[in-house]
Amino acid sequence: MIDVNLIGAPAFAVKVVGDGFAYAGVNRRMTDLVGLRPEDVVGQSPQRCWPPEMARAIVARYRHCVTTRQALASEAHYDLPGGGRWWHVTMTPVFAPDGQVSALVGLAADVSDRKAAERERRESDARMALAMDVLDGGFWHLDLASRLVEISPKLSGLMAGRPEPRMGWDDFTAAIHPEDRDALDVSALARGECEDATMEFRAGAGPADGMRWFRSRCRVMRCPAGRPRQIVGVVRDITDQRRLQDLYERQARTDALTGLANRRGFEGSAGRFLRGDRAAQARFGLVLLDLDRFKPINDRYGHAVGDAVLREIARRLGALVRPEDVVARIGGDEFAILVADVAGDALPALAERLVRAADAPVSTPVGDLSVGFSIGVATSTMADAAIGDLSDRADRALYEVKLSGRGTWRLAA
Repeated sequence: MIDVNLIGAPAFAVKVVGDGFAYAGVNRRMTDLVGLRPEDVVGQSPQRCWPPEMARAIVARYRHCVTTRQALASEAHYDLPGGGRWWHVTMTPVFAPDGQVSALVGLAADVSDRKAAERERRESDARMALAMDVLDGGFWHLDLASRLVEISPKLSGLMAGRPEPRMGWDDFTAAIHPEDRDALDVSALARGECEDATMEFRAGAGPADGMRWFRSRCRVMRCPAGRPRQIVGVVRDITDQRRLQDLYERQARTDALTGLANRRGFEGSAGRFLRGDRAAQARFGLVLLDLDRFKPINDRYGHAVGDAVLREIARRLGALVRPEDVVARIGGDEFAILVADVAGDALPALAERLVRAADAPVSTPVGDLSVGFSIGVATSTMADAAIGDLSDRADRALYEVKLSGRGTWRLAA
């Protein structure tokens, strides 16, 4: 049986017992997320651990995985002791020597923030659809032979800052943000390769950062012989919708308590970091931090005091890193830092500063409280960059620190 305690993500193992199932293992990250103790889960069937409806759904997925003998990924909303959350769960079958499925290993991720952002986006789209008739916008017609654009006065005012019913195509596109001009590429429409298209772009007469967002729905008008003659577009101002969308996406990437990036935001930043324009031999580092002695504080003084401690620790972390580095709260008392362009002993020096920063007492309404950091550090070059491997190495180093007594740091081999 796989030891799920060695897995860095929330994980569990399920033993196949006849036609039923029993939990054979569950790691700390998983029990922290579901609000149960390991002894409440290990050895128990899903029916003993979860509410009836939830248990039936879980068992059905387990049976599907056993029957198909294939990994299964699913998303579902579960009501747990800590509150209702959306989970993405991937289950992989483990085969016995006789070829039968003897166990399942599951990895879980809390996707509630993403689901909330998607729901908000759907609701925002519905609200915007109801209000579509009163939104600012207009229309334009492009004559393909003359390359002249006829544009409605209101749209001309929004895009060019002046009513101008006719202008050349180049003048029309000059009002569009330079980064978005490719979005208004009508060449496929002009060649007749497609009948319609939808484009989004920023445009306006003022500075680029003050431009508004527009959505243009375009259609080809053909001559009697079937050749494209005109392209017509209906444009609506979607600035408010885009701002709401950007806000929801930022909220979905941000930890509401500390203001740091959450796990999703951290993973997104890591992806952009690796796609950035850096030399192949440039080094970067990953720092994983567990807050020591936090759970007793939270249990004794309550969540209000615990939250105050987390906010102060987050503030200290932010003060110790550079603007180009990424700091995130990736779990209840777990933090991560992605450090760009590591040189010399900069990373060990940062780890030492982090340990000292956590050692300083935290002032709370119940008095000064002491916490600490256990830290695992790993480095890589851009040429060898793989966040998953780097995270595994840093997590192993962190685990070694915990075994050795906490309150210090270790660099992964």
